[in-house]
Amino acid sequence: MGARADFPNTSSEVLAVITAAERSRKYVWTAGRVLIETALVGNWKELDHKQRKVVLRHITKLLNGLVAKGSLVRRPDLQSIGFGREKAFDFILVSLDAN
Repeated sequence: MGARADFPNTSSEVLAVITAAERSRKYVWTAGRVLIETALVGNWKELDHKQRKVVLRHITKLLNGLVAKGSLVRRPDLQSIGFGREKAFDFILVSLDAN
């Protein structure tokens, strides 16, 4: 990806963020939402425009990977939560460790 190492680098890291956040509230997931939930928006804003796009594309790719794994479902319409119009996803994974 060529960006800083503190951004999520794997779909497992993104899924951990989603799972933790979904405990308290239901979200529409976008790359921007992942940045918000990981408290990395400030780091992202420090990047130049080209690097910002690379980070957003990378996180979107990880989100698409979670669709392939059955953890997310893609929304048909683009969403905007302050990072432009982005692909959006809903969390559908049911916890297997519910006690």
